[in-house]
Amino acid sequence: MKVGIVGFGDLGHYMKTVLQEYEGVHEEDFAYFDDVYRDAGGENAFAFQDHADDAFKDLSFYVCLGYKHLRVKNDLIGRLVDLGRAVPPFVSESAWVHSSVELGPGAFIYPGCDIDRGTKIGRGSWIANGDVIAHDCEVGACCWFGASVTLCGKVSVGGGTFIGSGTTVSNDVHVGSDVIVGLGTAVTRDVEDGSSVIGNPMRTLDRPIELV
Repeated sequence: MKVGIVGFGDLGHYMKTVLQEYEGVHEEDFAYFDDVYRDAGGENAFAFQDHADDAFKDLSFYVCLGYKHLRVKNDLIGRLVDLGRAVPPFVSESAWVHSSVELGPGAFIYPGCDIDRGTKIGRGSWIANGDVIAHDCEVGACCWFGASVTLCGKVSVGGGTFIGSGTTVSNDVHVGSDVIVGLGTAVTRDVEDGSSVIGNPMRTLDRPIELV
């Protein structure tokens, strides 16, 4: 398998290691689309925008942009899909994912996750270590879950939402799009689009949480 990694910061390096360990991808089979890495003289490094070039149409692409760039990531994966490029999801060998779960292009399931039946994970969403997603949940495109997040049954999460580590979302709750949920929050009621919430009991903040 020949691989294109788009964005070669911390996440890109992590993805490279994962693909080497789990998929047996060799060093010479990677191409890196990252301006900083290219300018530093990285081997097999190309400009960020070169990922769309037909010269790379046979690569399998992994888009490794962090939680500060979720909209860009969503647009980029959509462009790759429209171009007919392969954008496979990745599931760690130590994760348990029910056979009925639907994973969108570029979704990434970290080690130790448990994802139950009837769940849908949108394209480009990253589900971190030890997350539990119960039955019949729906996670939108390019969401970012921290470690040890729990979604109880029939939860829906809109696209571009960040959920901090240690958060629990109660059954039948809807969390909107572009929401930021702070660390360790107990989400027991619906959350409107664009909101920032935190705490137990949960409270809605007057200004957005700043992600660092």
